Amino acid sequence: MNQVATEFDSEALIRDVIRRVAVGPDRGRDISRLEAEAVMTAILNNEIDPVQTAVFLIALRMKRESMDEFLGLFLALQKSVLQVTVRVPELLCLADPFDGYLRSIPMTPFVPAVLAACGLPSLLSGVESVGPKHGITAHKVYHLAGIDARSSTAQAAGYIEDKGWAYLDQSQYAASLYNLLGLRDRMVKRTALTTLERLLMPLRGERNTHLILGFVHKAYPEIYSTIAQQAGFASALLVKGVEGGFAAPLNKPIRHFHFKFDQPGGSNAEKQTTRLPLSMAATRAAPDNQQVGDDVVKRCLELGLEALDGCQGIARDSLVIAAAQIIYAYQGLIDTGADSLAKAVEKVQDCLDNGSAQTRFQSLIASHL
Repeated sequence: MNQVATEFDSEALIRDVIRRVAVGPDRGRDISRLEAEAVMTAILNNEIDPVQTAVFLIALRMKRESMDEFLGLFLALQKSVLQVTVRVPELLCLADPFDGYLRSIPMTPFVPAVLAACGLPSLLSGVESVGPKHGITAHKVYHLAGIDARSSTAQAAGYIEDKGWAYLDQSQYAASLYNLLGLRDRMVKRTALTTLERLLMPLRGERNTHLILGFVHKAYPEIYSTIAQQAGFASALLVKGVEGGFAAPLNKPIRHFHFKFDQPGGSNAEKQTTRLPLSMAATRAAPDNQQVGDDVVKRCLELGLEALDGCQGIARDSLVIAAAQIIYAYQGLIDTGADSLAKAVEKVQDCLDNGSAQTRFQSLIASHL
């Protein structure tokens, strides 16, 4: 058991915390970082009744979590993670919404293969399905493609070293958090776990690890950046993306924050807005998702494979921009010459047209045959 948790009696602590947090409209009181960590540790150790866990997490959300509460919860979660160092100098950790996509068909599951083809090792993490959306996830797409979506943490590290990219499921690196999925589904509403699980670091680069994720609400860049720095990321690229993912919409300028924690004063970043290249400015958006169930996952895979194969269309444009904005932001990690978004777009298009991105994607499928 975590040492922090031993300083408290779990039953007495959860009762006391709930009494203070779940008071009523505008009356709930914040708890300390240490208390938040202790409660979350006890939850992960299965020492708290599920009803009390649900009340605690929902009451925090209704009250609105303080930064100390977020940090305490995150510290407990991070201590439960099985972490492995990958033998690459720099690693990009991509985090889409774990509950997936309902209003669009995402091309983000194919971004890691494109980044690998461009020389940027990357990891995408997630789960098969979680509420409230239960939408299209990378896990579902990869499983349909023939990729083992439940490879171990060590196997994922090996794939990155060999293939340049990997997917890692939460069930493999944070089992105690993964075991809460059923309870989270019964709670219906999102909680702090939805916010925090995308910032966990199961794999790290030998020199630096960088976080890329999306956000919707304007309050979240500050929350994400503070926790990302606590987690040990060297930087965080936070994109105002489609359905909270890291893929920017194609009918609006790209809006993102790029925090660099390894530089003096780098814990702050100005909001940046980048206009799309003229060749893509007229594209409306990512492909619409008008279906539910297995058929739409199959369609996502089909569109992604077509885009990797060089086929023109909205799916390709969505994939190109999602990858290009990352390459442009991290141009200093590799010598790509992508000193503008337009040049980064050209770099990605070349990787699609010459088949190198498709080869990277297929290489991981071949590893699981």
